[in-house]
Amino acid sequence: MDNIDKRYLMAGSFILLVLVFLAGFKYAELRNSDSPEQLDLIEVNPAEKPEHLEDSLIQVYVCGEVKKPGVYQLKENDRVYQAVEMAGPEDKADLRLIDMARPLVDGESIVVPGEGELAVEVAGMQTTSQLRVSSPAPPGGSAKVNINKAPASELADKLNGIGPALSQRIVDYREANGAFEKIEDIKNVSGIGEKKFEAIKEHITVR
Repeated sequence: MDNIDKRYLMAGSFILLVLVFLAGFKYAELRNSDSPEQLDLIEVNPAEKPEHLEDSLIQVYVCGEVKKPGVYQLKENDRVYQAVEMAGPEDKADLRLIDMARPLVDGESIVVPGEGELAVEVAGMQTTSQLRVSSPAPPGGSAKVNINKAPASELADKLNGIGPALSQRIVDYREANGAFEKIEDIKNVSGIGEKKFEAIKEHITVR
């Protein structure tokens, strides 16, 4: 009888130990399962987001003495030199004439000039102005310059105040953005403001 009681006692003790072990194992498993949830909360916390996710994207147009003129997408706080590097400046580009450290502005145009380009443009403007004074302008109609088709040389030769550099910007702009829908769109080209547009508007067409 005593042997039977001892067996029951040992069996009960063994079962109790197994239950205690299982309870401890389950508790450890629950604690470990809390960690991923806590990490997830930290990961999606807005205050902990990586800085680059908060930057807005902008687009700028780069033309002139570059290998790949066109519209480029950068971050809001990027600088002019980064846009110029993306377009690839030509060997004859004169980067000293550009404020390379200036922050970019969404929608702006960056014209990379060549060596001596500004002097050539000014000389071209003065020569064209003198010719305009000495001889009357041709009548409208067929004499108008089609700014969607004319090459840079024709734009520079026939339009008052449009030198070689500026005429090339017009060509680069329409190649990157498509045809001008109306003559006023030419003011989107860097370097053509209201005053210059007034001087050429009677002599240009988009058709």
